[in-house]
Amino acid sequence: MGGDSTRPWYFLHIPKTAGTTFRVLLENCFHMDEICPAYEFFQIKQYSPEQLARFQLFRGHMGYNLVHYLPRRPRLLVVLRNPMERTVSHFDYIRRDPNHPKYGVIHERKLGLKEYLLDPVLSAEVTNAQVRPLAHTAEYSVLRELLGGSDSQVSFARAWRHRAGVLPPDDELLDVALQRLEKMDFVGTAEQLPRGLQLAGEMLGAHPQQQLQSLNINPRRTRLEALPGDVLELLEQVTALDMQLYARGEELFEVQYQRMVDGLLQEHYRHASLPCHNPVRESDSSLILDFSQPLCGSGWHQRELVPGKGVLRWSGPGNYSDIDVPLQKGQGYRLRITLADWVSEEVLHSLAVSVNGVDLPVFLVEEGQMMYAQAEMDASMIKGDQPFVRIGLRLSRTQVLPGADHAAIDHSHARKVGIAVYRFEFTRK
Repeated sequence: MGGDSTRPWYFLHIPKTAGTTFRVLLENCFHMDEICPAYEFFQIKQYSPEQLARFQLFRGHMGYNLVHYLPRRPRLLVVLRNPMERTVSHFDYIRRDPNHPKYGVIHERKLGLKEYLLDPVLSAEVTNAQVRPLAHTAEYSVLRELLGGSDSQVSFARAWRHRAGVLPPDDELLDVALQRLEKMDFVGTAEQLPRGLQLAGEMLGAHPQQQLQSLNINPRRTRLEALPGDVLELLEQVTALDMQLYARGEELFEVQYQRMVDGLLQEHYRHASLPCHNPVRESDSSLILDFSQPLCGSGWHQRELVPGKGVLRWSGPGNYSDIDVPLQKGQGYRLRITLADWVSEEVLHSLAVSVNGVDLPVFLVEEGQMMYAQAEMDASMIKGDQPFVRIGLRLSRTQVLPGADHAAIDHSHARKVGIAVYRFEFTRK
């Protein structure tokens, strides 16, 4: 993960989103003294800014208010849930918990889910209940004032609800929540909780979980498929904004999870003893890598054999390609790339070459009927504990070959390509 690794973590817990299970994983990663005990926002009142600055983990039903209140911006984690499922679960929770403020009203009036959703006062708690915590806009001074005038979470929540400016206008709620969701360090979903725990564990350096502990789960919860159509319509109405937030959350989770998988595969690749890390063709003064050897890289099309000339690969379909080469640490090299073809002059002249992510000046040199790309690799660029050096090639774009510009090469494949390469030669300086 990017950013300052010393910043604390904050799990913004939205009720009934499998948060209890997730919270336990997080807590297991920290010493008890590093975890802020507050779980409701009123409880944060007892801690000074200096005390808050010492905690490494915050978690609770405090919404985005806590981000505005803490002395340092935390790294944020959130778990979303299918909004209709979450709303039904929330109602079931109220109905079975005598300590909930609305428990008595529901049982005294013998309200079912439909009647609850039709009551504008009672249903306010579940109306877009995932968007609203992410859209809090109260500033620190306002939160301090509200805390100072409150003697309980109930009185704080009441004062907060009646204070202007603590939420954006209704027509801006979703936009604010989505903007914040995009910047979350972790976005999970209850429906993908096992994979979410893997991702969060990787971020926090947690021991891999062998078995999922499902906590605070109601085994007799109401199923959506058992509800009549008119109740489902009411659920859709009260969760309309949440549904859009959830859809984006699903997409972000998949991106973050795939990024983790790619990173782990790269880490494994760096430390594995791979066939392509065996010595390439080598002399006293140079190393040659061509595409008859195992491919140690990405962003290349399949091999093509050109009789009398050798084996080439086209770069593509993206505009970035790379290879990994076992070069000697602390040794400078002259790099010479033998080019077989290119999709256009514009693409050829856009070629940029990098070493471990650092761009090099590159020169195109034509000798007889051959074209070469040449660059100088300084010894200081070849360092670190990796068993290889990554050579990257970037182009302005790739495109489908328009036709057989060079008769020696088969251009019949409808694929996006950039340049075709025969070999890479590294000559010691």
